[in-house]
Amino acid sequence: MFRRIHLRVVWLILPLAALGCAPSATTTRTPTTPVMTANAIEIERVRLALDAASSTARSLYVEGDITLDQNGESNSATFVMRSKRLSDAGRIDSLSIEVKGPFGIKVARFLASPDGYKFTDILHGETMSGKTDAHALEALTQLRGLSLTMMSDLAYGLAPVNGESDNGNSLTILTTADRHQLVVQRPTANVTEIIDMTGPTVEATAMHVDRYRRWNKIVDAPPNIPPAITIRFSNRTTIEGLSIPQHIEAVAGENKLKLDYTKIELNPPSLTVKIKMPSE
Repeated sequence: MFRRIHLRVVWLILPLAALGCAPSATTTRTPTTPVMTANAIEIERVRLALDAASSTARSLYVEGDITLDQNGESNSATFVMRSKRLSDAGRIDSLSIEVKGPFGIKVARFLASPDGYKFTDILHGETMSGKTDAHALEALTQLRGLSLTMMSDLAYGLAPVNGESDNGNSLTILTTADRHQLVVQRPTANVTEIIDMTGPTVEATAMHVDRYRRWNKIVDAPPNIPPAITIRFSNRTTIEGLSIPQHIEAVAGENKLKLDYTKIELNPPSLTVKIKMPSE
């Protein structure tokens, strides 16, 4: 069972859904809380709050448990993730992930930097490597428009909207006093993302992501079709002023994956992430 769980789950640890290739289940549409399009002042406040939270998250060490319910079966494993995303030079978004099976036996290892990635299936003696670009990430996860930056943001429970105005992408913000909905349309990738957030914009690090939804087409809010994947963030804890989820649940069709962070260190001084790719 490990082959099925770690080949897919490693990418969800980032955290995402290789489950995204599964068919979507029929769902009942419910109204969203935000109903007003944000004015220029509110948009600027949300942007500043997102930037402030993002700048707080420089590195992360996490230990956790994974449970994947798929095709009527339930499988579990543990993981260790080391992430660096900010340096004096700006974003680096480098990750080191190890997946372990029973008795702490290491079954998979994943390394990624802006230049390249390497995934090693230790249990079955297989290796995949290449450039960390949208084409490679789509081939691995079946998710269009994916980036290492987006993966990093979601691992910290942050809104993945960096660069939303690039390459013809658009960002619309619907908001009330403390509820915000970010609608990101990426025409080049033919993807729409809706991010539901809670928290007053005057307290930057108090804002946090509750739910992330993704459609493999351009849709307007509120959408009238179910998303390809939904990721919910809960059981938050505040570390250094940043709200980090301890429970992440991804659902696509009948498949469900749950991540539980059992140990979290934000911006640890001793964190080491192997940025160099392993030699062939």
